[in-house]
Amino acid sequence: MLKQGATHANGALTVVDPQLPRTPSPDLLGDLLGPLAIEGPLGTGPQIEPRVASDMEGGANADALAIAPVRNRVKLSSENCYKWRKPICNIAEKFRALCMKDSGVLYEDPYIQIGIKAEWRAHHGRLVLFLGNKNTAPLSSVQALILPPSHLNMELSLVPETIPPRAQVQCPLEVINLKPSRDVAVLDFSYKFGTHVVDAKLRLPAVFNKFLQPITVSAEEFFPQWRSLSGPPLKLQEVVRGVRPMPLAEMANLFISLRLMVCPGLDPNANNLVASTTFYSEGTRAMLCLVRMETDPADRTQLRMTVASGDPTLTFELKEFIKEQLVYIPVPSAAPNPVPPPNTISLKLYQPVPLQQCQILELFLLVCFECFSNLYGHTTLQQCLYGNTGTSLTGTVGEMNNTMHGLGWRE
Repeated sequence: MLKQGATHANGALTVVDPQLPRTPSPDLLGDLLGPLAIEGPLGTGPQIEPRVASDMEGGANADALAIAPVRNRVKLSSENCYKWRKPICNIAEKFRALCMKDSGVLYEDPYIQIGIKAEWRAHHGRLVLFLGNKNTAPLSSVQALILPPSHLNMELSLVPETIPPRAQVQCPLEVINLKPSRDVAVLDFSYKFGTHVVDAKLRLPAVFNKFLQPITVSAEEFFPQWRSLSGPPLKLQEVVRGVRPMPLAEMANLFISLRLMVCPGLDPNANNLVASTTFYSEGTRAMLCLVRMETDPADRTQLRMTVASGDPTLTFELKEFIKEQLVYIPVPSAAPNPVPPPNTISLKLYQPVPLQQCQILELFLLVCFECFSNLYGHTTLQQCLYGNTGTSLTGTVGEMNNTMHGLGWRE
């Protein structure tokens, strides 16, 4: 097994906290392929210009984390055409899950599974991409490019061009956060299986909250900081409407998953919530952030949010990030098509006929009956109009056929 030993262009990582381990953790993702694993070859991944990914469009019910997922496609080799392929997992749900935890599956299709295991220290992060070949044939022409936003320095080791059958490749990815931003990096990944070239663009969970570190503050520490940040742009307040209704305890659990420490007892109102955290970036270093949520028990769909920090950009980005986690975006669903009753005939698409129309129709049929009775001598008007029930203008097919045969009709 080769050991990764490339020297990064931006030098060794130096952080306040202990240095991140340089070798992947031995407990690989449980849902990836067995113990087979090879690491990418020595070297540094291809470098590209930073690119912000916040304006890309996504599908319905995509999460509100700055950008929506880029669709995945399969390109037919030697042909200038594309065929959309649906992965065997929900990419948006996998991304959202990895925004709240540090290991799991990012993408999976019939040929490959991509997993992630991440560690975060202050404004540094280290992700390991696990590329698992699920087939008994090799995957060739494997390529992985990182499209980073402007606030992230990202460096990926070279990915081997071929992944052997039933093997797993580990590719370390180094991340440095430069400044506050909600933009998200994208992994442009492609490989060839047989005659098909699969190309997937996947959001990476190196998101805003990964650079937060929850911290507990006492009342003696909280209130002097809160009062010193007197107003905009260091302290921003907004009434948020359209919030997903949730009890205060559920909101507290959401904050904890976002790396915000809930501080009970600081607000005398039991319907309010106070939280604190520390944000890390190369530009701001360690910056304390304070949050207050004022809720209305009578209307859980709105609240007043106040966010404060010593950096105006950080205050705004944190406020918008929290709001994106709280606001519910409804997804329109198509109305189901009406299912007609089985073996039934109706005069107007199975909808009830108004009484006045029934009277007019009965008069019309009466005139028709008079004509038929003069021609054929039959007297079955009541059976034609009401069937066997005598109360409805609709009847079963069998009843109508019997009536028609009584009137002299033949199929």
